Amino acid sequence: MIAIFVGSALLAFILGDLLGPGGSLLNTRQFDIGEIAGEPIPAQYFDKKVQDAIDNYKQQSNLPSADQSTIDMLREQAWNQEVNEIILGIEYTKVGVAVHADEVFDLITGPSPHRLIVQAFSNPETGQFNPQDVINFLKNMDKDESGKSRQQWLPFEQSIQRDQKVSKYLNLIKNGLLISTIETNRDYVAKNKSAKIKYAVQRFSAIPDSIIQITENDINNYYNEHKKEYEQESSRSIKYVSFNVNPSSDDSIAVSDWITRIKDEFEQVSGLEENRDYVNMNADTRFEDNFISKGSLANDADSFLFSTDAKTVFGPYLENGTYKLVKQIDIQYRPDSVKARHILAKSPENGDSSHVAKSDSIYALLKQGADFEALAKKESDDPGSAVKGGDLGWFTEGTMVKPFNDSCFAGKPGDVIKVYSQFGAHIIEILETTEPKKKIKTALIDRSILPSSKTFASYYANANRFAGNNTTLEQFDEATDEYGLVPRIKEDLKITDKTIVGLDSPREVIRWAFKQEKGTISGPFELGNKFVVCALTSIKEEGIASLEQIRTEMEIGAKNEKKASYIINKIEENDDNNIEDLVHNLLANNPIFDLKVETSVNVLFSSFSIPGVGREPELIGTVFGSSQGQLSKPLKGNAGIFVFVVDELTDAPALQDNIQSKTALQTNIKNRVDYEVLNALKSNTDIKDNRHLFY
Repeated sequence: MIAIFVGSALLAFILGDLLGPGGSLLNTRQFDIGEIAGEPIPAQYFDKKVQDAIDNYKQQSNLPSADQSTIDMLREQAWNQEVNEIILGIEYTKVGVAVHADEVFDLITGPSPHRLIVQAFSNPETGQFNPQDVINFLKNMDKDESGKSRQQWLPFEQSIQRDQKVSKYLNLIKNGLLISTIETNRDYVAKNKSAKIKYAVQRFSAIPDSIIQITENDINNYYNEHKKEYEQESSRSIKYVSFNVNPSSDDSIAVSDWITRIKDEFEQVSGLEENRDYVNMNADTRFEDNFISKGSLANDADSFLFSTDAKTVFGPYLENGTYKLVKQIDIQYRPDSVKARHILAKSPENGDSSHVAKSDSIYALLKQGADFEALAKKESDDPGSAVKGGDLGWFTEGTMVKPFNDSCFAGKPGDVIKVYSQFGAHIIEILETTEPKKKIKTALIDRSILPSSKTFASYYANANRFAGNNTTLEQFDEATDEYGLVPRIKEDLKITDKTIVGLDSPREVIRWAFKQEKGTISGPFELGNKFVVCALTSIKEEGIASLEQIRTEMEIGAKNEKKASYIINKIEENDDNNIEDLVHNLLANNPIFDLKVETSVNVLFSSFSIPGVGREPELIGTVFGSSQGQLSKPLKGNAGIFVFVVDELTDAPALQDNIQSKTALQTNIKNRVDYEVLNALKSNTDIKDNRHLFY
């Protein structure tokens, strides 16, 4: 059982350091997946690491394969781990961080085990950790002839060593971060000293653009002053149209003819196994070996099959784009729900048959009159139901595994049954059932109407004609109306993106976008059941955005600068020392102005915004540097031009517990270390990521 506990925990640590990029086996590499701090990452090495992760995932999750989203996730984890290990490895060397083998052993078996050990070896039912389970696992690990236990353990042990190194390194930094008394007091005052202000704001948005004039030089000047605020990643924007491939009438006729031809043959098939084989050989969906209630099939088919006992084929009939033939192959009167209890003799992990002997003994005791509830509490290997005397409560058909389900729904109250499933041997007692009613088992032949290769070729020709005749953005836009197509837009695609909403596996489109010039029109991409034609509408290179890319923002900024000067000049024409008089005169002399005196209470230096106005850090900072009762000079904020008066300044109450405040600040700054340090190291490291060339 411990192996199961370990196995479930290992899933989070499957990306072990199994092979080094500098290993001699890989010196013949031809391509690099990337480069981190000058160290090349060979594609062959990285692909091996990802494949190991996929294999471990399949083994731990008991799945035959991993879907694409899972593979993408594992690949991303592998890359991030590689980046972290190389960057942190450099730091470890600088400061002398290391983890000795004895230290790892102590983290595994010592009095204070590593959190991963506690997590892996805690009982999943009770949450209790027993250190002896760790010892037992290590002693028995090499007795596993398959080698899986050691194969799982090694990367898990390495993950403990890696985690310990990271902890040591981060703790060195955390222990060097101290908060002084001055910092504590300053933070306390910022959060507790408050101001009450009267203010008026003339918003930029309320001033008509016609009042001011801006030139290209104004826009350029504003851009040069603010362009560093507009750093960007490399990205591309596209618009695209889809030619959805739908089955033709010929495709529908072909499926209808096929299913009609096999009807007589299907009707002659008899027996459960024969029908299962026939369905699995001919139908789109696998044979379902279960009983269904009335109302489970399409209306006409349902009425026909439940009104006769004959094994007659109904159909063909069309349902949701699929032609179907269905026949009844068995009839039983079965309940909808069963209440039962059971005792489980679990199959041992080593594959022996000891559970069979155990179940035989329990079954014999029950036949001799033993108390079922007492035996379940003592002997059952299902802890969830054992504590309730094996009681499973009521359950509907299909809830339990098939052998268990079939035994319960074919039996009657009072039956005690022994049955085997993938979990082991079950001794089941049926306690109650609902009233049995007629149910049938069916064999279903279905064939979806799908586009043929001829139909695909027709749609491809149409999409190719569209792309060939419309080679500019202007022609592309005009043709979408002519063809009755709805263009969709995807902005700011990154080179590593893997999804575009509505498109299946669009990596080919994304790679295309990063190889073309602006305005290029693509040929048709076949993505699932559609052909897609794209237009590259925008290119953003890494670095500072060009003026043309952010012209709208720069024009607004330049206009606001002119509006700010206009508003400030109008305010400075007045010599009022009272904010109410100032606002009155401004409104009287400037019909386009729209402002009023407002009050804001409990303004804190640590605040980010003023209620009803928005984020105004410059205003808040200036308030706390102003004298009480004095009308301010005009102040340019984010929303507009402000004037204000500080009505009241309330000092922070005396700090009663300096130590508690200091501890809170210390904790906060140390908590930031865990994510900010690695981000800082990454930003200062030259990382070349070429994964987009391979995946």
